Amino acid sequence: MPPGIKKPKEDKLTGELRRSQILTSYGSGALADFPRLSGIMAGLDEWRVISLPEAAKIHEKNLEAMLGKEYFYQVSSPDTDLKKTFALPIFRFPSWYYCPECHKLDRYTKISKPITGNTSEYNSDLFCNECSDSKHRVKLIPSRFVVACLNGHIDDFPYVWWTHRNSEDGICDKPRLRLDYKGTTGGLDSIRIKCETCGAETTMAGCMDKEALKGIKCHGTQPWLGFGKDGKWYKDPVDCNATLRVLQRSANNVYYSVNKSALTIPPWSEKLHAVFQQRNSLFEDIFDDEEDEIPRRLKKQFQKSPELYGNNLDAFISAAYQFYCDKPEDVSEKSLRCDEYDAFCNADTDDEYFRTESVEVPEFLSKYISKIKLVKKLREVMVLQGFRRILPATESDPDERKKLGINNDFSQLSRTPLDWLPAIELYGEGIFIQLDEEAVSAWEEKNQTRYATMNDRLDVPWIGNGMFDKYHSRYVLLHTLAHLLIRQLSSQCGYATASIKEKIYSSFTDDSKKMSGILIYTSATDTDGSLGGLVREGHTDRLGNTFENLLQEASWCSNDPLCIESTTQGYKGLNYAACYACTLLPETSCEAMNCLLDRAAIVGTPDNKEIAYFYDLL
Repeated sequence: MPPGIKKPKEDKLTGELRRSQILTSYGSGALADFPRLSGIMAGLDEWRVISLPEAAKIHEKNLEAMLGKEYFYQVSSPDTDLKKTFALPIFRFPSWYYCPECHKLDRYTKISKPITGNTSEYNSDLFCNECSDSKHRVKLIPSRFVVACLNGHIDDFPYVWWTHRNSEDGICDKPRLRLDYKGTTGGLDSIRIKCETCGAETTMAGCMDKEALKGIKCHGTQPWLGFGKDGKWYKDPVDCNATLRVLQRSANNVYYSVNKSALTIPPWSEKLHAVFQQRNSLFEDIFDDEEDEIPRRLKKQFQKSPELYGNNLDAFISAAYQFYCDKPEDVSEKSLRCDEYDAFCNADTDDEYFRTESVEVPEFLSKYISKIKLVKKLREVMVLQGFRRILPATESDPDERKKLGINNDFSQLSRTPLDWLPAIELYGEGIFIQLDEEAVSAWEEKNQTRYATMNDRLDVPWIGNGMFDKYHSRYVLLHTLAHLLIRQLSSQCGYATASIKEKIYSSFTDDSKKMSGILIYTSATDTDGSLGGLVREGHTDRLGNTFENLLQEASWCSNDPLCIESTTQGYKGLNYAACYACTLLPETSCEAMNCLLDRAAIVGTPDNKEIAYFYDLL
């Protein structure tokens, strides 16, 4: 710890976060504002995982193989008994504060009142050392600005350099800064900073420009990884040549989480594998023993509770070896998506983590849909892999990466790779729909030139985790249908639109495997998942009614004719006929950032109904 800073008290909680936020908005490296502290969530090296219960360790074999990890940790909700609470560490950041009364601007270690009593410095307000006394306390306010680069480094805004950058004499020996708000606009030009030592003065106008900090080198500061041996923030050992950018502390582009998720599918969804998951420490201990001792210990364990393991010793031993010894090979996001698609298309399954049931396709849809399955239970594991700043995805072009000084695809959560990552288990239900391959191929042939312009615009790498790698014209059809279904289902089954999600199973452009399916599902961290309302809507009669209403609603938008005739809507013009009045969804529901959509693919345009997939039903 740096001089003058007290070690955080383990029995003092700064605030609370939802379990899902630890993987999204407030993961390691994110800035968080709590009532008494503005800080940065600490990296995994600072997590005291040894205090977590055994149930917090979870497995998802495909994700483990894809990410090269042994297991994942799921942080439990805080316990009312503080001694049993697992608290995520947080460091106070930024370290520059100002006083709203005397307007001093400096590091809080220099201008804050000394902390007394048993209250941790990391769990208390900071008060001005000049303006505060026993009767009147003036709370210091954290800096509104920070600086960051595309490599994920983040640091305090260089107020001293910024104030003196136009001074002929440069930075004075002992700068003392004041921050005042002057003017009525509320803009950056109304924030004035003055050095009382030499009189240098400036405003914050222009600080957000791309070249505002030109000439200042990024030091590779990584405060979420704690302190180095010199007592200062830990610094990246790899030299950074990326340009520093000024960001507002609470801006969205300060933190973009990099998540990976997967559904638990056969064979890993079987009941025995669920039992191994629940008794993980016991079986890990068995498989850590001498190789010739493992069968004996497994048999002994089976004899204690044969009813729990299915009353079949051979099946039990085989499943145990599979779970703890067999690892999937060559797992990628692409292969995983294909395996999930096959799991839905194959025979019905009644596993602990994956239960599906086929239902009849409504007769009037039999030409367009080949299979409908009720997904009565599914398990999704979501993992936090890292994060990015400024841009939601890294640049893929090597020349552009070199020009921008990008060293990594995303920032790491620990100083060196660990054998685990933070994750959450989500349980839920859904509806899987497989479109007829002949009908989809015929639609593609009929519209083979319509989406050429959309394809040419796909030069942004962050659309759906590299969606352009698997872009196919049929993706627009499947994606649009999924959006329209979610909007229709949310009005019928009681779920909020933001709580329903999609997974699109579309053919990859570089693969001969044909896929044309969509999964509409909802999931939650509760082990019981949801209540069956979405599955109920998948039954033949109700889904038929849903499609009738869907086609009727999609045929008209309040922004028509502008919407239905458009071919340049959305980010980078990556939507055709799709707007918030008819097709777009909350970002939590869409896997492709509300891009690659075209309502005309479903219902056609006024001038050309034949481009619609459901042309005969219109």
